[in-house]
Amino acid sequence: MFHIFENANIPFMEHRRWAFIVSAGLIALGAFGLVWVYLNKANMGVDFAGGTSMEVEFAEHVSSDQLRQALSVPEFQNVSQQFIHDADRHKYMLRVFAPHLPTEQVSTHVMEVLKENFQDNPVTLLASEDVGPSVSAHLRQQAMYAVFWAVIAILLYIWWRFDFRFSVAATITTFHDVLAVLGIFVLMKYEISWILITALLTVAGYSLNDTIVVFDRIRENLRHRRKEDYKKIVNDSINKTLSRTVITSGTTLVVVLSLLVLGGEVIWTFALAMFLGTFIGTYSSIFVASNILVEWNERNPLPR
Repeated sequence: MFHIFENANIPFMEHRRWAFIVSAGLIALGAFGLVWVYLNKANMGVDFAGGTSMEVEFAEHVSSDQLRQALSVPEFQNVSQQFIHDADRHKYMLRVFAPHLPTEQVSTHVMEVLKENFQDNPVTLLASEDVGPSVSAHLRQQAMYAVFWAVIAILLYIWWRFDFRFSVAATITTFHDVLAVLGIFVLMKYEISWILITALLTVAGYSLNDTIVVFDRIRENLRHRRKEDYKKIVNDSINKTLSRTVITSGTTLVVVLSLLVLGGEVIWTFALAMFLGTFIGTYSSIFVASNILVEWNERNPLPR
């Protein structure tokens, strides 16, 4: 595998128009997701939407449909539930939004409803956590700040390490990857939580690392091949780093896929975001970051 792409000569730059179309679709999807999150219409977790998070345990197995039907009462406007994988699968993580009930009474009311509907199946409250609207709004704001300042730090670092063009290309690529993963989560109605924000920042770091490897080879080739065509130098640089890109991405995907299948509900969101982010980050380091450099140089060539 280490030698599969040793002498690769794939014309990546010849297909950059198609790549821009794909990327435009991903960015549009991400923009939709960002707006949906801002309007609080996405499937927001308790951290961001407010509500009560509860961990309950039944004596016997209860299906997801049974639990959903039992909690379909007017007081609860939004209920999500997840299995916590254990030997018997008798534990559930419930997230309940009940705006018409005092926050401190939500868990008590949920337990009353469950005990009434499952009289022959004793249920125990293991843990409960309340998040008020003001706290959730603050957390949403802090999450947006975290992503924003992380991208700004990337912009400054690449500007210092390379030059301004590389910095802009890397920043756009990072936004592209983060927005694409966020958009997919919103479209599929997966929960938006702090775990996802952590995964998005990790995706940004992974994408940046892969992009820097390609940029480093481009910069080196620009120094030694000043008279050659800029597009050919960029394309050759991608091909020269292709083995490293494929091996790194493949290894990461194996690990993340293992977490996705075997890790359980606790890290499922993180694993799925990383799985998607690895694919998108690999694609973007080849077809987005480098393409931006080529398009920019065609419109405003660098002095050679």
